[in-house]
Amino acid sequence: MNNGKIQTNKPAKTAAFTLIELLVVIAIIGILASMLLPALARAKESARRIKCTSNVHELSLANMMYASDNGGDYTPRNNVQRWPSLEFSYYKTTNMLVCPSETNTAPNSGGVNTNYPVDMASRTYIINGFNDGLAEKYADTNAWIDVSYPFLSENDIPLPSQTVLLGEKLYLVNDFFMDYFDFDDGLKVDQVKHERSLVSTNAGGSVNGFIDGSTQFLKWGQGFDPVVLWCTTTFWRTNNVSPAPL
Repeated sequence: MNNGKIQTNKPAKTAAFTLIELLVVIAIIGILASMLLPALARAKESARRIKCTSNVHELSLANMMYASDNGGDYTPRNNVQRWPSLEFSYYKTTNMLVCPSETNTAPNSGGVNTNYPVDMASRTYIINGFNDGLAEKYADTNAWIDVSYPFLSENDIPLPSQTVLLGEKLYLVNDFFMDYFDFDDGLKVDQVKHERSLVSTNAGGSVNGFIDGSTQFLKWGQGFDPVVLWCTTTFWRTNNVSPAPL
């Protein structure tokens, strides 16, 4: 007795992907991945750039606080104790000296004096040497290489919101100071530390801290053309010879 149900000996159909259907699914996943991965990479770089901006901002504020505590004078230019060590009490960690987008895990520092370990720490950022300003202030074109001269003071910077204090250097560079007056030093600034392109060496930009404590993301060349933002004097600010990246 089958209680009204019809019995059959046919096997039940099983749900399964055919080879074609499986290939279609894999293709769709590949397309979605190709669309999402660049977006994820951009989001990751955006986060690194935000952290770099925070670093530069903190270092710029450290410079302002140092000047406030030293009668308006910026850190002296000498070959013993450098600005990272002199300002360390204001920013308190050497982690602040390295950009998260740094292509090398230990960018060169240039510090050699073991009495000042902070100066020997890995470092992405380079400070403005203000050599054109020193040359004008002391009427000596070599003032910037004479360590007997003091550094500039707040009153010597006529356009603090338009003058770069800190920039990002190439990781092999050892210099502490960015000297535009010494033309070759323009090559020591990494103008494409962020959003670097594999297609064009000029694509991308870098984070820059200004004298007034503000930060700006400058595309390649914007720090040198149409105005040289690393200079303080009128003549050199308009002498816009834009150095190319290495």
